[in-house]
Amino acid sequence: MVTFTRGPERVIKVTKDAVEMMQELEVQYPAIKTLAEAAKIQREQAGDGVSTMIVILAAILRESETLMRKKIHPNVILKGYRAAAVEALAVVEKAAVVRGDSRRQILDIADCGRDLLTPKLRSDLMEACDRAASQGGIDLKRIGILTRSGAAVSDSRLVRGVMVRKTKVNSSMPDEVRDVKVAVVNKTFDNKPMELLMKGKGPFNVKLEITGAEQMQLFKNEERRMNDELVDAVERVGAKVVVCRAKIVPQVADEMARRGILAFEIVDQIGMDDVAAATGAVAVSDIKNMEPKDLGYATLVRVEKVDGIDYFVVEAAKGSTILLRGSSLEDVKETERVVKNVIRLMRNDARDKRTVLGGAAMYMQIASRLRDYSFEFDGKEQVAVDSFANAMEQVAVCLIRNYGLRWSVVLPMLRSYHAKGMHNMGVSEAGCADMDELDVRENIYTAKTVLARSYEVTSLLLRVDEYFYVKELPFVHKQE
Repeated sequence: MVTFTRGPERVIKVTKDAVEMMQELEVQYPAIKTLAEAAKIQREQAGDGVSTMIVILAAILRESETLMRKKIHPNVILKGYRAAAVEALAVVEKAAVVRGDSRRQILDIADCGRDLLTPKLRSDLMEACDRAASQGGIDLKRIGILTRSGAAVSDSRLVRGVMVRKTKVNSSMPDEVRDVKVAVVNKTFDNKPMELLMKGKGPFNVKLEITGAEQMQLFKNEERRMNDELVDAVERVGAKVVVCRAKIVPQVADEMARRGILAFEIVDQIGMDDVAAATGAVAVSDIKNMEPKDLGYATLVRVEKVDGIDYFVVEAAKGSTILLRGSSLEDVKETERVVKNVIRLMRNDARDKRTVLGGAAMYMQIASRLRDYSFEFDGKEQVAVDSFANAMEQVAVCLIRNYGLRWSVVLPMLRSYHAKGMHNMGVSEAGCADMDELDVRENIYTAKTVLARSYEVTSLLLRVDEYFYVKELPFVHKQE
């Protein structure tokens, strides 16, 4: 829980997201800001392990400060830390196994017993990840997340396609069409004023002079014919839905409505890309030269309202959109963070399904191995490797304290178990327990990124000699 001030009011935010907590603290100290940025990267890359990384990184920095006070040079410390990190990653690789239903474990880890993920939402998430499967992994760009407050979480649903915040150009156009070809166009549906081009001279505007009523009618007829040619080009290739980046003039929109073509105008680039990716369409700028191969396919395109806001939905073979609902804005945001973490964890699981034991059992095993490994060094690196092992144990210490146990009792017991080769033992609410029997696991990718990033940030900070603040310049200069 984080309490902060927003203007004259006091705001309380309830979250277990470590990144959100660090952002609300608004720290200014450069080293802590670096740690906060590393936490963001860890969440984006792995989707989990942020709190573990912060605990380990803070412990390593404390250990390194103790070593520097003993007159050990930072380069020597980093040399020992690098060797320790490489050995730790080797321990993780050796201990990793494929066991159990990894997807169920991911959902349980992300939800953390808060019941934010309903059974239906869990099913929708797994289906969305299946639809986004690509080359042995999951393409995150194929999964969109749309959030709207003002309803129950149970109202959340999966759209097997994309949702874009736009409505149809003309009210006479159909609200729903099925099994249609979709054209994605970047150019304005309009005929620009005529221009004459003379070689080497450039454009010259043509002035139109009308001297009679019959000429005005001829001009309007010709303008209509030219606009109809644009609609003919769309109809010729078989497109029944047009998604346009620019403006569609009313005359063209009316003709499209008469021919049963559903069109949307001024769609932002993100929406254009999403529709193109979902349907397989290719964005074109030359309407008259558009070919059938440039079109995409959609099983259903419909217009709908969500809390009074117009959207159009394109259901196609590729792409998914998860519409998240909640009673309040904070509830929806918290659910969105959990859903995004689930998707990232699913992506990591698709890359590598191996898991390691949780409950700090993995990090206690690393600490036990590093203490033996430290004796392979003859110099001061031995002390650095041993201090790295001490930092690994801090994960267990934090879990022990969170359970309300005495670390001075439980931690020695854990050390004893791991010294005897019982590497399944970790921390539970009863003290020490077999994590394999409890089926407490985490993806190997999470553990590896936590260790690698902890060393990388430590290396960055220990190589900084001095820091200084630069006063920010005002955005608006005072006028005399």
